[in-house]
Amino acid sequence: MAICEENGAAQSQRAQSKTTANMAERFSDALTSIDRQAPSLTYLGLGCWIAWNTIAFSGSFWLHETENSNITENLMLVHLLACFVTLLLVALFTDRFSKWAAKNRATLLGGLVAAVGTFLICNARNEVMGAAVPHSLLTVLFNSGCVLSGIGTTMLFIRSAALFGALPPHRALYRLAECTLLSIATYFILNGCPQPIAVAAFIALPVVGAALFCIRRKDVRGEKQVLATPVKLTPRFWVLLASIGLCSTALELIRAYVLISVPPTFAVGANAVSQLIEIPLMIAIMAAVLLARSRRDGFAKMYSIAACALTVLIVCIAMFSLNTPAVASGAWVVCTCYNMVVWAMLYYLVYQWRGGALRIVALGNAALAGGTLVASLLAMAYQASHISDSVMKAIIALIGVAVLVDVLFVFSEKQINGMLLPVDEGSADAADDASGVGAARQPGRWKLACEEVARAAGLSARETEVFLGLARGRTAQEIADREVVSIYTIRAHTRSIYAKLDVHSKKELAALVQKQVDQAG
Repeated sequence: MAICEENGAAQSQRAQSKTTANMAERFSDALTSIDRQAPSLTYLGLGCWIAWNTIAFSGSFWLHETENSNITENLMLVHLLACFVTLLLVALFTDRFSKWAAKNRATLLGGLVAAVGTFLICNARNEVMGAAVPHSLLTVLFNSGCVLSGIGTTMLFIRSAALFGALPPHRALYRLAECTLLSIATYFILNGCPQPIAVAAFIALPVVGAALFCIRRKDVRGEKQVLATPVKLTPRFWVLLASIGLCSTALELIRAYVLISVPPTFAVGANAVSQLIEIPLMIAIMAAVLLARSRRDGFAKMYSIAACALTVLIVCIAMFSLNTPAVASGAWVVCTCYNMVVWAMLYYLVYQWRGGALRIVALGNAALAGGTLVASLLAMAYQASHISDSVMKAIIALIGVAVLVDVLFVFSEKQINGMLLPVDEGSADAADDASGVGAARQPGRWKLACEEVARAAGLSARETEVFLGLARGRTAQEIADREVVSIYTIRAHTRSIYAKLDVHSKKELAALVQKQVDQAG
């Protein structure tokens, strides 16, 4: 009798396990179907992340009850410090983090942690908890919420590194513009909702973003490759990080100088105006991507334009003391556009090097966060009267000169184009094909142009393979490793290729191929 009961229990357990497995399989198939029908949906998880940051750092609806903007400054300082530390840990221990970064469990955990932190941020205030709760306890709860939200949102941002890094660069920029438009729509929708609904939706934003990221169930676009493949960072990349940190410091210093110690309604109004200005800008960027998806110099031009706009804002503040809503709105717009261009360049490098997604994106965003932290500390010292107004203006002017020197000489358009080497983007539309087959089988315009140049110059089959590697920006050692030959053989082929094409450097070689692309287009 006991044996029969044991057998019955075992069969029941097996049946239950089989049912659970079937449910999991059906759920996985459903997600795959959604991803196949709407492949762009999963990328919008980054739009939720951008919307969360916009609402949190502007104060927006959750800060209306306060009399000044000190809370947003404290949130930014503690939150960004948690983000900065988390990003550095990811960059230092990439090998360990890459194993779980693309897992849905880690992404959902990050969304939940960020949601808990957001709940504490929204509720750890006297206006909500009442006077019965000690102020010291409210401060601890608020700071804990800032730390949790910083860690959780960083985990979401890290998930986007592989998703966007596996996209062709211009398609990634297009997706970033889409995400920004989604964040703008979310911002205005929540501001139009009743207060309790808006706060609840704000708390839920990280979870919604995590759920969108988790729609991607299979590695159909090369996300695992760009996560697992290590890369050696070049000296020029570290120059890029220094430039990002400098410009980020200047942007936050402008924002803080204009908005600090003023009613939050001033900041909310300036942010709303900036959101309206960003709508046509994002649409223009998306149109430009569709018209010129094969050119890489557009990234350098956008970076230079954003940095020049930053310089103009600095001059206006340092010379004319324009603490007006217009300047505040301009600072928000420039900050959004600059961040988007920086992310697009980081994703370009991931796609170009076919790896290093976590380290590249983590270090790049750490530079953004680090610059903002420095500026926040300066702003807090200015608010506490440790720095006089004249000294603050002098600091802003000095940073403005540094930004100008950086844009003109240190990290100019020429330097950017030297770092962002031409890549074979393939068919941008096929890159969003859920099957992933189109992008792999259809040669892009750059590869076709390389093959045409090789045929015209009479390159041999082996020289053509080496030529394709050089055109993609690979080093002689990387080509040797891929072709399984000695580096001396590759160097001999390179000398022969240069002689037949009458070029003397990779830059001239890339220019020759780009000319062929333009003629074919």
